[in-house]
Amino acid sequence: MDIIKNIKVAEIVANISTSVNNGEVNPLDAIVSLKKLEMIVKQTKAEISELVIIEAAKHGKTFNYLDAEITNKYSAGRYDYSNIPEIVAKELELKAIKDKHRAAINVDVIDLDTGELLAAPIYKGGKEIISIKLNK
Repeated sequence: MDIIKNIKVAEIVANISTSVNNGEVNPLDAIVSLKKLEMIVKQTKAEISELVIIEAAKHGKTFNYLDAEITNKYSAGRYDYSNIPEIVAKELELKAIKDKHRAAINVDVIDLDTGELLAAPIYKGGKEIISIKLNK
């Protein structure tokens, strides 16, 4: 049973977009509703993830299901260097160097160790966005 086809989520979301673009719905109303939907989807995926993995394992490594290709795999691993004092010290040293150069953004700063003028880092601004926190 394809749940998405039965409740036509894509159509509902498309209607929201159309309603906003046509001026029928306030864009803020729409974005808050979509944020709520996003949170519900995220929570639901987390709640069923273990059962999904169990079910997918029955079908092999990669398989087609409905209109999707599903692959069983592990997410990317990461190395944790926090137990290596040499790396921790170098990371702290790098942070201190970055902080020193960040201080040169608005004023000329002379490195007391070398007597050289510190170069300010290049600032790359972000794009304008909004942040939404749902009230509990």
